[in-house]
Amino acid sequence: MADGSGVDAQPILLRKADKALSHAEDGLNLIAAAAVFFLMFVGVAQIVGRTIFDFAIYGYIDWIEQASSLFAFLGIAYAQRLGSHIGMDLTMGWRPASRWKIELFGVLVTIVIISVLVYASFTNFLRAYQIGDSSMDIQLPTWPAKFMVPLALSVLWLRLILQICGYLRMIAYPDAEPIAVPKLVTIETQVKDEIAEALGREDAR
Repeated sequence: MADGSGVDAQPILLRKADKALSHAEDGLNLIAAAAVFFLMFVGVAQIVGRTIFDFAIYGYIDWIEQASSLFAFLGIAYAQRLGSHIGMDLTMGWRPASRWKIELFGVLVTIVIISVLVYASFTNFLRAYQIGDSSMDIQLPTWPAKFMVPLALSVLWLRLILQICGYLRMIAYPDAEPIAVPKLVTIETQVKDEIAEALGREDAR
């Protein structure tokens, strides 16, 4: 819905969808963080146990391999929402309208790739589940870890759909508040952030 000034004033549906998906992304990211903590704890226990007590955790490598899928994939949609994936922005000096179009193009390319990966990873999970695939050492089932990949990528796919809607909205209403998309970082904003960071370090000294 647009008001008289041509600004999209009440994107209620997009805002609600973004909020609901954000809760799911936050939950998956917390699980990923817990997996990192678990791996750190198990790693320390393994080193201390082998060094001091001559004791090793049973199936240590298998557990590490299975848990790796948690922190490697579950936070991917969360990072996409914040725009924190590593990238190079060559369009910081462009007009916002042009930058929104470039961002939209990038997301459209990404969603095609992610769609293929969702199908391929789900097929891989299904095959592992059907044949009872397990790890080499302690015969730990691999399908739960493999299921995390299509699950995380599916959430990312939904985030990309919301971002497509968000970018289309910003192209139509350039003066609107960005919703469901990362805010554009201008050259002025980046310079101010770098100055603030540098001054903060000076103060810390």
